[in-house]
Amino acid sequence: MGLSTVRKIYSLRSSSPRLESLIKELIPRRLTGLLKVTFDACDGIIAFDKGVVIDGYEIFNEELLVKDQNGRHIVERQKAEPGKIIIFEVQPEVLQTFLRTLQEIPPQNILARFSCLCSGKGNGSMN
Repeated sequence: MGLSTVRKIYSLRSSSPRLESLIKELIPRRLTGLLKVTFDACDGIIAFDKGVVIDGYEIFNEELLVKDQNGRHIVERQKAEPGKIIIFEVQPEVLQTFLRTLQEIPPQNILARFSCLCSGKGNGSMN
């Protein structure tokens, strides 16, 4: 995979809870990628395929992975505790590999692996 597999397209630290409206804005853009929200207690990752939310995860202590179907818990947490939002555009095959690996092998150090993916140094695999 080349350097174009992942591209950061948005970064925001806001005290206003706009995650829900931001997700709605991504629908017509047909984003394929990941939205990451960093909170004090955890991190949230919401996956998009062509503008549709397809998966969500909350990550506690950089290791405990909790499935968050459609990212609803992340959206609700953002209303009470605004966090830093970063959106990444990801090539479809890299996104699918990343999500499949999360489902098959609950990884340790998931945030480090996510950072590796988003820096363009990974292909979505957890190996």
